Amino acid sequence: MNHEDRGTGAGEETGAAENPAEALARAEADVRDRRSDAERDPASGLPSLAGALHRLSGLRAAAGDRSGALAPAKEAARIYAELGMKRPGDYQAELAMAMGALGDRVADTGDPAAAVAFAQQAVRLQRELVEEEQPGASVPALAAYLLNCAGRLADAGEAVDAVPCAEEAVGLLRSLAEEDPGTYLPRLASAAHALGHHRAAVSDVSGAVDAGEEARSRFRALAEQRPGAFRPELATALDGLAAHLTRAGDPTGRKVAEEAVALYRELAAERPEAFGAGLAAALGTLAGSPPVTGGPEEALPPAREAVELLRDRGDAFLPELARALQVLGTHLEGSGDDEGAVEAFWEALALHRSLALETPGGAPPVSALVAALDDLARALARTGEHAAAIEEFDESVKEFAEADPAVARRLAVERSAFLLRCPDPWPATGVTELVNRLDEDAERAGGPDAVTVRARQALRGHGDAAAVRTAWEEETFTPVPDWLALSRETLDLVSAWMFAPDWPRSRDFWSQNAEVLGGEGAAVALEELAVLHPRGARRHALLREAVLAHGVTAAYDPLILQEQLAQWLECADWKESRAYLEEHPRLLTVQPPGDTPLAHVAMLDIGRAEGLDAAYRLVEDREALQAYVDRALEAGDGVALMHGGGIEGQVFGDRLSSLTHAQVALVLAGATDGFEPDDLAALRHKAPEETRARLVRETVALSVRLPDQRGEMWSRIVQALGGEA
Repeated sequence: MNHEDRGTGAGEETGAAENPAEALARAEADVRDRRSDAERDPASGLPSLAGALHRLSGLRAAAGDRSGALAPAKEAARIYAELGMKRPGDYQAELAMAMGALGDRVADTGDPAAAVAFAQQAVRLQRELVEEEQPGASVPALAAYLLNCAGRLADAGEAVDAVPCAEEAVGLLRSLAEEDPGTYLPRLASAAHALGHHRAAVSDVSGAVDAGEEARSRFRALAEQRPGAFRPELATALDGLAAHLTRAGDPTGRKVAEEAVALYRELAAERPEAFGAGLAAALGTLAGSPPVTGGPEEALPPAREAVELLRDRGDAFLPELARALQVLGTHLEGSGDDEGAVEAFWEALALHRSLALETPGGAPPVSALVAALDDLARALARTGEHAAAIEEFDESVKEFAEADPAVARRLAVERSAFLLRCPDPWPATGVTELVNRLDEDAERAGGPDAVTVRARQALRGHGDAAAVRTAWEEETFTPVPDWLALSRETLDLVSAWMFAPDWPRSRDFWSQNAEVLGGEGAAVALEELAVLHPRGARRHALLREAVLAHGVTAAYDPLILQEQLAQWLECADWKESRAYLEEHPRLLTVQPPGDTPLAHVAMLDIGRAEGLDAAYRLVEDREALQAYVDRALEAGDGVALMHGGGIEGQVFGDRLSSLTHAQVALVLAGATDGFEPDDLAALRHKAPEETRARLVRETVALSVRLPDQRGEMWSRIVQALGGEA
């Protein structure tokens, strides 16, 4: 397996050694020159043009020209894709790099959901190269693409799917760091830091702490060796770990936060322009860490300092300033300074409102705006200024009514929900507004969404359930819906079951809560959860029906075995693979899906028939595998030959033998639809002469013994291998 570090998009040439404007001009001129070359001689000129376009895209993105960076990224990816179609097997690594960069550019232009597909394509292309040990295979590149894909998934709101990508990247980098710590330990430390944040996003608090501690320990060791290079990374890792520990309720989080602040102070004293924002973030983390002794007022100094630091950073740090103001307001509120809290929240709201208006449809700015409105409304309500809070909601709804109606709709629901928390007569108005909105939502195209769920949640949480039921019946002239009677406890329980980390723990959770999960309330809860998590909710609804119809064991066994099969396929090497199979022998009874790698199918089939010793000997000993193939050829056993071919290609990288034996197996089985012996010709020049000669001898011998079995097919295979039919 090639561990060479090829281009990953993260380390593109950006002309760092020259003036950025000069570098950009040079790159644009280079694209023009390469385009002229490609027009004269496409065969040699197009690859150079694609590379030049890729570099130009990176430089434009670095200069802040997000829309201008997109076009060259698209063209580079298109050229590499076309080159790969003309010369299969070539340019796949370059296409993976271009796809990763294209995903970055699409995300930069404000479409995080569309960027995911390109990031996933980069992972798929590089993973294929690595697994098949093809030219261009690079484990470091695969790790980089996985981390990038995790970030793209998280940005698109798919936090759950981001975690396994980041975990796989960390696993790959651990292996690389064992072989070459000087090169890969820094990358491993950074990946562990990112993994901590991805785990935190899905409320895996202990997992986030574990990853954060790994990042801190590795960066601490690196900083001791090279302080100038790794002190900033250590400060970042300390800040991240402090946040994870605080969320976990661990009092040591404050001590770690204090260390992060101290280190950032040193860095900011040396280079304030580079580390002032980092210091402000660390101060915010410190402010959020409960003091070991004392009260809320101890959090005020770092919170105030963070705000003042960010005020001096310019417009680029307005989102951070808005968040820092919210932190400050929360601590002022906790210390009894209601007036100061309102002032901080008001400023934060103004910033969040302008940021959300500048980013139409942007989920993070809108979520931050909603949180800021809620903070201000709460603070105003504490001082009895409910009307002022309602006015702020009204103003926000009005501002977005034309600019972004979807945001206005969400804010209107938050306004109605706030009315429920006000003194009479406002709650009655809030109930009526929410009921009418939900009645209208029942007719809207696309069905219920997150705003619908929020409105339902507000009505369910209202203290006067009788008033809600009466309003529903009077306003809609329909019976009260099932979701209105859904208890918070049932919804939380079903949600916890749905997000169990694996199927064995899901099964155990069901067994412990069978009465609730088997009740009608659970079915209603799954319908509610399906609005936000359609795939998971549908799957669990079917699982619930299966458990009720067939019992826990019968319903869960296929899922557990499927999950174990996936884990077995991910084993790092064949030694680990065998140990896992010995630990989970029921996997030998599984019929693997059609996309399972052929070598793994062979391990299951041979393991069942001949035992694990015989099966795993074939992936450890090339001569034993050849003997197995020889026996299959002698017996005319197409299934065994397919198994042998799968191992030849996947384990030993012998693609010519693998494809030849697969085609021979198809002939033996009489399944030659789509049969393409010419594919062998493209591989034979890359294989040793002795391999090609052996395959010719094997096929000729088989054709002599079985002349009546599609004889013309034998001739085509032999000719494609360069032999005489």
